[in-house]
Amino acid sequence: MAGFAVDVGTLFKTKRMLQTAADAGAIAGAAELKYGDWLAAANAATTQNGETNNINGATVTVHNPPSSGSHSGTGYVEVIVTQSAPTYFMKLFNLTSMNVSARAVAGLGPASGCIYALDTSGIDIGMTGTSDLSMPNCGIVVNSGSSNAINLTGGATITADSVGVVGNVSQTARTSITPTPVTGVAPAFDPLSYISPPSFDSSTCLADPHITGSGTASIGPAVAGGTVCYNGLSVSGSKTVTMTPGFYIINGSFSFTGSGEIDGPGVTFYLAPPSGAASLTGSGVLNISAPTSGTWNGILFYEDANDTNSMKISGSSSSTIEGIFYAPSASLTITGSSASQIYADLVVSSLSMTGTSNFSNYSSVNANEPLQSSYVVE
Repeated sequence: MAGFAVDVGTLFKTKRMLQTAADAGAIAGAAELKYGDWLAAANAATTQNGETNNINGATVTVHNPPSSGSHSGTGYVEVIVTQSAPTYFMKLFNLTSMNVSARAVAGLGPASGCIYALDTSGIDIGMTGTSDLSMPNCGIVVNSGSSNAINLTGGATITADSVGVVGNVSQTARTSITPTPVTGVAPAFDPLSYISPPSFDSSTCLADPHITGSGTASIGPAVAGGTVCYNGLSVSGSKTVTMTPGFYIINGSFSFTGSGEIDGPGVTFYLAPPSGAASLTGSGVLNISAPTSGTWNGILFYEDANDTNSMKISGSSSSTIEGIFYAPSASLTITGSSASQIYADLVVSSLSMTGTSNFSNYSSVNANEPLQSSYVVE
């Protein structure tokens, strides 16, 4: 019986090692689903955890979608690791080895991080005055290695699920960050780098409509869900502008001034290089939201990685803004108001905030958003 117990303990140890490798492979594979190299990622992760297909009697099988189970959809990766483990005392019963197997399935879900500041130097997040960034369910990642990578002055406050900083934090007496930032972390990669910019012919772009005055106006694609290109788009005065749902290529500057209103449900604004920029700083209302399905699911603003022009957004006068701001090489300045509601994820070069904004994770209004992490589900 003592010998039997020793052998069973050895088999359980092997099972634990195989399960670790299967879990790591499934998570790595699911994380790469949108990049297309899920198979290579899964195999690399199992190897890093000591199990390589056809080495030392191990068999590693990767499936997308899973071959069985309750998550047999295309959004999941299954890894099965099997290995023959030798026995010792069981040889008395002609059991010289036993096959041990472990299985794991992983898929994508809302990311724990929803604010990424990617610039590797200088101030990545700067907040002044009474600005308040309150996203208790959101993780913040700051890539700057500077001593003031996060710089808070006045009475600025940050409340998040987690705060990770490559460099360090500089803050004055009346500021606060909850929880205490973890410094010296490894830099994060661009979580949306798999998104490819659209191709377009600038000669087909429409002239800037220069919308101004009072009354109402409608702009956008000829068909809802279509694409339109403008060589700049400016809105001013007190006019109410309705935007047809679709993809807006702005080959120039997108500006909003005055006291009017922009209503744009299901829209994505692509700011094309080299002159793409956005300055929506009027005192009026911005009611804009990203599409929740299709190619541009979740993307509200997309400034090309080859474009470094700053983006400025004011959420004032009961504005509602929903979507992802993706500007990996550009700075974003947000001026908030307690009367505005912003459901947003940010992947930007750097972030500057003033005022008080009611920020919430974008995943709270779009659980299928593209900013996701991989999780073991089986």
